[in-house]
Amino acid sequence: MNDSKPILDLQNVNKSFSGVQVLYDVSLNLYPGEVHCLVGENGAGKSTLIKIISGAYTCDSGTIVYMDVPVHHLDPRWALGHGISTIYQEIDVVPVLSAAENVCLGNEPRKRSGNLDLPEMHRRARKVLDDMGVSLNTNAQVGTLAMASQQMVAIARALSLNSRVLILDEPTAVFMAAEVEMLFRIIRRLKAQGIGVIYISHHLDEIFQIGDRITVLRDGRVTRNGGVNDFDKNSLVQSMVGRQIDLSQRNGNVEAGEEILRISDLSRKGAFENINLSLHRGETVGVAGLVGSGRTEMARAVFGADPYDSGKIYLKGKLRRIRSPKRALALGMGMLPENRKEEGLVQVRPVAENGAYSAVQANARFGYVPWRRIKRTVRDAIRNVEARYPSLNSEVRYLSGGNQQKVVIAKWLAARSDVLILDEPTRGVDVGARVEIYKLMHQFKKEGKAILMISSDLPEILTQADRILVMAKGRIVAEIPHQEATEEKVLGLALEIEKEKTDEVQ
Repeated sequence: MNDSKPILDLQNVNKSFSGVQVLYDVSLNLYPGEVHCLVGENGAGKSTLIKIISGAYTCDSGTIVYMDVPVHHLDPRWALGHGISTIYQEIDVVPVLSAAENVCLGNEPRKRSGNLDLPEMHRRARKVLDDMGVSLNTNAQVGTLAMASQQMVAIARALSLNSRVLILDEPTAVFMAAEVEMLFRIIRRLKAQGIGVIYISHHLDEIFQIGDRITVLRDGRVTRNGGVNDFDKNSLVQSMVGRQIDLSQRNGNVEAGEEILRISDLSRKGAFENINLSLHRGETVGVAGLVGSGRTEMARAVFGADPYDSGKIYLKGKLRRIRSPKRALALGMGMLPENRKEEGLVQVRPVAENGAYSAVQANARFGYVPWRRIKRTVRDAIRNVEARYPSLNSEVRYLSGGNQQKVVIAKWLAARSDVLILDEPTRGVDVGARVEIYKLMHQFKKEGKAILMISSDLPEILTQADRILVMAKGRIVAEIPHQEATEEKVLGLALEIEKEKTDEVQ
């Protein structure tokens, strides 16, 4: 800390929704030039607290002091105008606009005539991105960029507003080690400039690498706070969930059965090429690689969400041409997408309805939908994934991130899918929910299902996958049994291929 007074000080903040209290006398302060980590399980109250700081919610009681001035009417416009910027877990960009337009959104440079000054817009965006150390085409349409690049654009927009406080909610959810280190370099620069950072992450290793102080929330209450050196990983987890959890353990091996999926020479220009892999009943195949390596694009093509140019897909021994997710579902495939908010769920519809979408197609015959059986199946599936929700009729948007993830998994469980493609299955999920999802994956394997798992979390890949495929530049460059895999080996393979490509260009 480089100042004796906090830049932001919250004292005894309370908040309730419809009579249900979610924050109880929460106090938190932030000093210039420090990273204050806010941790807790999904539903602990972290998102509510940062929405109060950003002005999206109003607290019921308590005090907020910003730069020595009490704030009585905090709203989003005031917060942004006074240097409080928030990067939410669900990336907030405008997909149809360019990177430059997103960086300058709401603060666009204009000519004397009042028209947009596009050259100046690109110059400003390029300067912010260069200061961050991010190489990105400012003309690129943001919706075409990888999730990690979209996250960098969102951060650049916040920094373009001369922020004094930057709130980062799960900023590395889709990053691998190289991208995480890039973000940490950016955060260290911000600290040196006196900017205060509130950092939220379920990746506990990151907390100890970048944090200065930690505040732990559980069930809406502060259970512990202190300097990073006052914690170790075990004591931090116990403060968060009230019990000991070991994420380094496998759930046990399942003997692999017959081949259920085989992909042969699958290619799409500019995305991936000559993808060859097989998947057997009772196994999880993990796909690792840097952002932009083609992992998600390959998975979406297999599921029929995106087209492919050439190659063959064999499912249960038969050659299949999968042109749509509807066809994939009919053949017994399910997919948990990388972006659950937009592609996995209908946020304004009830939990039960979201769980039933895939089951309707899987069970309907000749136009007849057996609703009674489907409702029973959906209830059982949601119960099996141990999702927590007020009611099956509650809109899914009100669930925590981990519980939303479980509803997506329940949807495919209800549809009785034999092949599950899980793209970042624990993105934005707390340690407790993560263990429960791993148990579900193990149960799927015991039932003879097969899982293709894409993950940017190397420890997750190492503990949950039976075989690991490493992708780089759209190609599978290595296959490693889990017994032989280490973080250094997997990341080294991906980075060496990237380096070789760079050397070839030079």
